Amino acid sequence: MSNIREEYKCVKKSKFMQAVFIGALAGAAISLFDKDTRNSVLENSKSCMSNMKEFVKNPNGVLTQVRETSSKVRSTVEKISDDVSFISQKVEEMKDIPSQVAQVVMETKKVFAAEQDESSSSHHERISLN
Repeated sequence: MSNIREEYKCVKKSKFMQAVFIGALAGAAISLFDKDTRNSVLENSKSCMSNMKEFVKNPNGVLTQVRETSSKVRSTVEKISDDVSFISQKVEEMKDIPSQVAQVVMETKKVFAAEQDESSSSHHERISLN
């Protein structure tokens, strides 16, 4: 019984795919009624055939182009990786800057506080000496 169900599902799917395919063909045929679309399809077909002929005549040239392109892509990826590494390093360095600035501010504050204490104590000494 389950075998019949599976066959029925397969037939249904097959009919669905046939309908989709027929619909696609009908849509393509209808779109070719437009002159611009026909010209575009013709030009693209000619270009595709020309590219295919070139590949058949000179497969090594195409492979060389593919190798060159992959080499350029690899080089670009390496450069980007180096740039990301450099930027990451600079970001890490910048993370330390706020703590360094805070340390400089604290040291400056201590120096001013010490100078202020010295000047106020010498001012008190002058007053008491008079």
